[in-house]
Amino acid sequence: MTPDEHNKPDLTAGLKDIFKPEAATPEAANEAANEAANEAAPVDVVLDVDGLNAADEAAVAKLQAESPAVSHETETALEIPQAEQVEAVPSASAQVELADEVPAAPVADAPVADAPVTPMPVPVAVPPASSGLSNDLEEVVYESTAPAAGPQEGQDVDGYHLDEDLGRGWFSAHALANGSKRDVYVRPDPLWAGVAAHRLLPKTTREGSLHVVEPMAGPPLSTPLPAEQARVYVTDFARLLFALEKQGYAVTDIDPRSFLQTAQGLKLRFPPRLARIGEAVEPTLRDGFTPPEVQAGRAATSKSGIYLLGALLFEWLTGQTIPPEGVSPVTLAGVNAPGMPQLLALMLSDETTRVTPTALLEYLNVQAANEIPKYDIAAATNIGLNPERPTNEDSYGYTTRQVEAHAAPEMLIRACVSDGMGGMSAGEVASRAAVQAFLNSPKTTLPEMVWDANAAVIAAMDGKDGGCTISAVEIRGAELQLGHVGDTRAYHRTGGQVTQLSKDHSYVAAMVASGQMTPDEAQHSPDRNKVLRSLGSLRVPQDNYVQTLDAPLELKVGDRILLVSDGVWGEVEPPELEQLLLTEPSTHKLVDTLLERALAAGAPDNITALVIERVK
Repeated sequence: MTPDEHNKPDLTAGLKDIFKPEAATPEAANEAANEAANEAAPVDVVLDVDGLNAADEAAVAKLQAESPAVSHETETALEIPQAEQVEAVPSASAQVELADEVPAAPVADAPVADAPVTPMPVPVAVPPASSGLSNDLEEVVYESTAPAAGPQEGQDVDGYHLDEDLGRGWFSAHALANGSKRDVYVRPDPLWAGVAAHRLLPKTTREGSLHVVEPMAGPPLSTPLPAEQARVYVTDFARLLFALEKQGYAVTDIDPRSFLQTAQGLKLRFPPRLARIGEAVEPTLRDGFTPPEVQAGRAATSKSGIYLLGALLFEWLTGQTIPPEGVSPVTLAGVNAPGMPQLLALMLSDETTRVTPTALLEYLNVQAANEIPKYDIAAATNIGLNPERPTNEDSYGYTTRQVEAHAAPEMLIRACVSDGMGGMSAGEVASRAAVQAFLNSPKTTLPEMVWDANAAVIAAMDGKDGGCTISAVEIRGAELQLGHVGDTRAYHRTGGQVTQLSKDHSYVAAMVASGQMTPDEAQHSPDRNKVLRSLGSLRVPQDNYVQTLDAPLELKVGDRILLVSDGVWGEVEPPELEQLLLTEPSTHKLVDTLLERALAAGAPDNITALVIERVK
């Protein structure tokens, strides 16, 4: 027999002792319960339906009998509500407790040793509907006993009434003197107050203990943005990060709602939060924007600002913040803008592999160089209404060459308008020869290209008396160069303004320059068609004969170049011409309308117009 079997009590004998008839009295029941509670050896028993065996129930009864009396309040607090509409059957221990109050009923004969013992039912505890008790814990929130630090809403500070707490030290306020609205910063010595001015940063002034932001007009930046617009904003912000890095600062936090679209471009309503590079960062958290190293409180680096900018770019493109689990290749691949998933991967990677502001600017510059601008070109010419001009002596032409390649993409446009002189079989020959030679010239500078056109005119005329004027442009990528001789004209539309790029080489222009004629008089002078320079009149090139620009003109999206002969600008008044150039959305409709207006004015000369607009 094993030790366990040796120590195992006789369960059947114990049951006989419990259920024998003489144990029906209260004294006998108490004695049986005490013996069961004091049993030390482990036993194999059948569990009751409530999970307690007979020994456990007896031990509970003993503890209840020995426990001191409790107050009514404590008893009520510990009370377990009983089941409603359920007839409870007392357990053996409960029968013992009630024995003094209820006469004991006769106990049947004890069962035989081998008879099974039937567990006694247990009541189900269900709180009564009328008790008002619940098992839920009631949470009590206590007001903070710590005094509020710093200025609060409703206070007057250094001449300003604080209207609304905007968080992180910022308040919207109004001046007590005149009621003007301002944003003010109330905390002392912010790092951004000592950095050099930048066009993205708001201008602030110190008034007492406050830093007051000068007002800015413009709506908040709305998302999502077009990819091209987002790229421009990223480049602007990368330049700010670069400038701050040179001053020893890193950007650790920025409010994404503080970007405004103003007449001067993108502006920040509030300066970003800064830290000195190399110093420990105070941990902050802005869901979807805070760099991981800033959350961890590690030393500040310029790469923290790069992560913030990447989070901003993700929101600008998608209208959503970075998901809580961070970005993955699958998340970035869902950004439907070529080149942007690759850019985001560089900015939102781990700190060890994330790019610096310098590397980011270099990458953006390469991307910009690889982006080929797109242009829309429209042109038209007309013989006019003069019965003495049987031929159209105006000519125009343009060529485009585009090479799409990641390493060296190329966009090249050449365009010109030429007005022939010399009468029948002379003017139109000269202008056509000049246009063809300019477009096909192998030279690399505008003066050289125009002198090639001049040589072609001389050859085409073959000793005949005649020549032509020319206004010609070459566009490489987004940069434009001009070559001009005579009184055809080149105009530039940009940002709501129209500028004449060319200078008239004419008699009336010289009279205006010398003060002997007003521009209005020159516009209507019968001598306005007398030119001082033309192609075909010189066989040897001369310096400064061909007008060029001092520097290449960078064309932005929406910019237009208009080339016209004097038959157009001479008949369409300058204000009307400028208004059409500014407001007509279609380039093709623009050239048609210019010719229609010239015809409506009488069109005594040939009329030609050519428009180039950058559309991407």
